[in-house]
Amino acid sequence: MSSAVDAAGNPIPTSAVLMASSKHIGLRCHSENLEFLKCKKKDQNPEKCLDKGRDVTRCVLGLTHKPYLMVFELTESPS
Repeated sequence: MSSAVDAAGNPIPTSAVLMASSKHIGLRCHSENLEFLKCKKKDQNPEKCLDKGRDVTRCVLGLTHKPYLMVFELTESPS
């Protein structure tokens, strides 16, 4: 899925992965995105919406990490 990993060993989704997942992200992370956009509309100070931004990031990374784990389990399991 992606070759880059963070310090914890979790894959970092590339732009291609994010673009391919965009429709799923839009559906599954809709409420998080909506709360973030409402916060940004209410207050333009970036610090005010950091928690909402983290929620969006957590949702997206959770969504993109699941297929990675499934592929990893299939390829790493003994035949």
